[in-house]
Amino acid sequence: MDEASSPQVPVITAMSPAGRGRLRIVTLSDGRELVFSEEACERAGVAEGMPAEPELLERLEIEERRANAHEAALRLLDARPRSEHEMRTRLALRGFDPDTIAFEIERLRNAGLLDDARFARAWVEDRKRVSPRGSAMLRYELLGRGIDPEAAAAAIDGIDDLELATALALQRGRRYLGRPHEEFLAKVGGFLRRRGFDYRVTSEALRVAWQQLAQDGELPGPDTP
Repeated sequence: MDEASSPQVPVITAMSPAGRGRLRIVTLSDGRELVFSEEACERAGVAEGMPAEPELLERLEIEERRANAHEAALRLLDARPRSEHEMRTRLALRGFDPDTIAFEIERLRNAGLLDDARFARAWVEDRKRVSPRGSAMLRYELLGRGIDPEAAAAAIDGIDDLELATALALQRGRRYLGRPHEEFLAKVGGFLRRRGFDYRVTSEALRVAWQQLAQDGELPGPDTP
């Protein structure tokens, strides 16, 4: 095929605002109008007068997917912090391909917006404040969100299960003032087990809490078996 019969590469003749958001209409000399985000155009380095080679248009498509993934990720982070595993899963559910997701995860890491160790610490602190639970359950929750076992272990390091369970038993036990000891054991013990405390810790916390409440005059007496 001679040069005269070779297909001509269209040229970018104009780049104008699309009228909504940070979008640009890329007009080609063959009459096509393509809409891309401003970020995609900047990252692909497009400008008026450039030949719209297939490689350039492919680059624009790649950068557009990346820009869309970044917007989706920032919306997810606005709702609450995310682990890397959660972010990957959420972006995949939104239809982004693995390469785009990998690029976005790295971008968020570099910006300090994704940090599994920090996420794990924040998760544990939030649980302590809002809904305290045992270290085993906290570890299970963190692993379920894709946190590395070492990072999960570091986040729960220093938690005293017995101290925490006893404080919860004292708090919860006041609901059962004047009730039989058996009911106290069943109700408060069930509550502690649902919070992830094992049998040994639960039993000791119940014993200490019952005695403490009785000593403080809030129960008829340390009527322990």
